[in-house]
Amino acid sequence: MSDGVGKNVGFAERLLSLTVGTYLLYRELNNLSSRSLIGVPVSMYLMFRGGTGHCPLSRWMGKKDAEENPAVNIKAVMTVNRPRELLYRYWRKLSNLPTFMLHLKEVKELDKLRSHWIAEMPGMGGTMEWDAEIVKDDLNERIGWQSAHGALIKNVGKVEFFDAPNGGTEVRVIFSYHPPAGGLGTVAAKLLNPLGKAIIGKEIYNFKRLMEADELPLIEDR
Repeated sequence: MSDGVGKNVGFAERLLSLTVGTYLLYRELNNLSSRSLIGVPVSMYLMFRGGTGHCPLSRWMGKKDAEENPAVNIKAVMTVNRPRELLYRYWRKLSNLPTFMLHLKEVKELDKLRSHWIAEMPGMGGTMEWDAEIVKDDLNERIGWQSAHGALIKNVGKVEFFDAPNGGTEVRVIFSYHPPAGGLGTVAAKLLNPLGKAIIGKEIYNFKRLMEADELPLIEDR
């Protein structure tokens, strides 16, 4: 195969190309009344890019190795009027996370360290799935996790619990998402970063409201 038609798109970006291309085509075909169907050729290009692994535009621009896109970093600090032992226990049961982070459809614990996550794609419809593992677990103090190798969107997270000076618990949360490398990943980052920050940032504060409710949800044993 000649260099001009070789593969120059990685697996993760190919998968994202197919996902976005299919979504755009579906949206355009359900909006045939619109005089502008510019989304159709764009979607077909993305689907070709994802299906073949070849991006003529990237080849024409002389791009071979794409730089990694900037991470989406979400940080939150709050004081929750509950003991940190209870807050740690609720968060450590990862399947509880969708009760306050509504963009998460499901977090299924596979064993004591590994879990499978299903999340909605903000503003685009559809879902994205990945496996993650606990990398730090200090009883009643902190929990750290990261996506497993091969995840389409790399991500890490950490939550820490401290006794607040005036009672209750100070909770510090950090989420960090890395869109795929490459041109399409840059587009996805620009689309998802502001929306993702707004949605996830708000959802983190749902944890405080949920924990301070008169009737707490059931906390299952680990």
